[in-house]
Amino acid sequence: GGPSVTGCPEYYPDFDILHLGELGDATDQMIEYIDQHAERPTQQIRFETKERLPLSKFPTPAYHLLNLNRYFLANVQFSSGCPYRCEFCDIPELYGRSPRFKTPEQLLFELDTMLQFGNPGAVYFVDDNFVGDRRAITKLLPYLIE
Repeated sequence: GGPSVTGCPEYYPDFDILHLGELGDATDQMIEYIDQHAERPTQQIRFETKERLPLSKFPTPAYHLLNLNRYFLANVQFSSGCPYRCEFCDIPELYGRSPRFKTPEQLLFELDTMLQFGNPGAVYFVDDNFVGDRRAITKLLPYLIE
């Protein structure tokens, strides 16, 4: 999976299973398929996300499974998608033109949970367009300043 596989699946003819798009309905289907089929498929299988999940439905990452003190950087995501149509960018095609957001409370909870299990030193926002929605970012920033 990922942007490269989603954008150019034909570049991966030797892969058994491809996940196209972001986490969503295809992810559950792919996991279910892998759970039920121990053997390798005879031909490539592609699972493509049709329904994008609201980011507010994503669970808090399992930070307790990591030793965050061994990392110098941790990733978090507040939003996904971008409403703009820049000719050089594939984000709207991959992740949608209607941005989806976590709630500020949800993001703050993720950051607090992360710190309970270690301090990676820095946090990097992996958003497609972090400042693309002025209203959403103006709601989030006061939480981050706190």
